Amino acid sequence: MIYRFKITSTKVEDFEREIEIGHEQTWLDMHNAIQESVGFDSSQMASFYQIGADGQRGLEIALFEMNTEDDDNMNVVAMDVAMIREFSSKENPDLIYVFDFFSDRHFNVELIEKGISKSTSDYPKCIVSKGEAPQQIMMDAENFAGLDLGSMDTDTKKEAPKTADDYLADFDDNFNEGPEFENLDDYEDIL
Repeated sequence: MIYRFKITSTKVEDFEREIEIGHEQTWLDMHNAIQESVGFDSSQMASFYQIGADGQRGLEIALFEMNTEDDDNMNVVAMDVAMIREFSSKENPDLIYVFDFFSDRHFNVELIEKGISKSTSDYPKCIVSKGEAPQQIMMDAENFAGLDLGSMDTDTKKEAPKTADDYLADFDDNFNEGPEFENLDDYEDIL
């Protein structure tokens, strides 16, 4: 079974990709296909989210497993174990692919067709590529508008490195109880 997904951007009107992928392949395969089709740096964090009928984000399909054994959050699944067929259906065809977490920028991902493969080529594969992809990471003044940078220490004065005497000055040298040793041989004598 082959799934065909249409990927569009809310920021770039003429951007479109269509990717075909096997139903037994993983969302990590889909992530890699998207990254390759748009020329993004694949070392950046990314996640797919199922979108409910109310338009809210549901299950997260994350690049890395971030749950701990004590974590009961069942709304996060790792991409490398999540199969395409498990998290996409005609009843729930819409997902988003967040590629810039800082600015909450994403692609819309829609299941547009499901069927039997007529090709013997390897999947996933990008079959439609229109328009330029948006910039992957946006770092501009707008992103910092709500941040309080005034509390950050921006003083760049460097202190001179501490010497051994500086460290020893912090200790109380008034320990006159017990034997005194000038070298290790003195210690062996009392044993």
